[in-house]
Amino acid sequence: MDQNYYSFLADFLNNTMKKRILSFAILLLACLLLLGCQAQQQPPAEDEPVWLDMNMDYPTTKSLPDGGGRPVKVILLLGQSNATGCSINEYLRRGVGDEQYAIYEQGYPSVLINYCLDDHNATSGGEFVKVDLTCGATDGFFGPEVGMAEVLSAAYPDETIIILKYTMSGYSLHHHWLSEGKRGSIYEAFLAFTQTYMKTLADHHYDASIDVICWMQGESDTTEFKASHYYDNQTALVSYLREDLAPYAEEEGIYFIDAGISNSPYCEPAYPTVNAAKERMAEDSPLNRYFSTIDEGLTVHLEPEGDPDWGHYDALSGLKLGRLFGERIVQIWQKEK
Repeated sequence: MDQNYYSFLADFLNNTMKKRILSFAILLLACLLLLGCQAQQQPPAEDEPVWLDMNMDYPTTKSLPDGGGRPVKVILLLGQSNATGCSINEYLRRGVGDEQYAIYEQGYPSVLINYCLDDHNATSGGEFVKVDLTCGATDGFFGPEVGMAEVLSAAYPDETIIILKYTMSGYSLHHHWLSEGKRGSIYEAFLAFTQTYMKTLADHHYDASIDVICWMQGESDTTEFKASHYYDNQTALVSYLREDLAPYAEEEGIYFIDAGISNSPYCEPAYPTVNAAKERMAEDSPLNRYFSTIDEGLTVHLEPEGDPDWGHYDALSGLKLGRLFGERIVQIWQKEK
């Protein structure tokens, strides 16, 4: 064979090897990219710590009148979307009738609320405003503060009562209110909110004390993993709350009223575990209270008609949720007296 043949054979083998190496490299790169995309699509492991970048810019009020040294009771309303307020105003009107709806629409001047919802998605702008139908997640929705104000204003018509409402819809106790069992990003933002407006009340000469915390949360902790930690997490949360809010507490301490979560498909599979943890914690202290929204007949399956929002209470149930909180607050205050 002549030299030209050997040169041709060498070139052929060389080019073939290069093509195979290039094909293998392309295949390897494609596999790596696919694995990378799959890794990005996977949610973080349930035991990984999470930290949110929360907005802690809380404006000071411009319209709060001078308190003249008079005592006022402050209630904290905390939790996720059913505390935020996702019940529909129009269904409330249909359920209670125009006359009663007009009362809710007019509001309760003796029960003031200062609220920051979903990291400033909806706020009162740092103002203490009357509780009415405009303090929910967005226009056309209301929260449990309406039922609370209805009960409290009837029981204490001559007193001013203040609600500080801080909520984060769709966020868990395990990852967001707490982080690895410690004070988490939502907790720190809530605490700054509360401290800011307790100072505002003091600066305007109100003798303000925090008597009760109302907690409507747990729907986002209904995986088996998070639910299994709910008792320990909530025990830690309440410990932090009482420690950090001690400067504002009365001598008997701060009560913690805890609402159970629903048994809707949204709360599957572990709503029984979360509710059992809440009920267990209520037995740990005479300052703790629990009520079952399931036993109280609250519903999530009726509204909107034909396409129900399984995650949030129907209008009459959202109103009743607030009443249940309000009734327990009245029981506590009457017992104190």
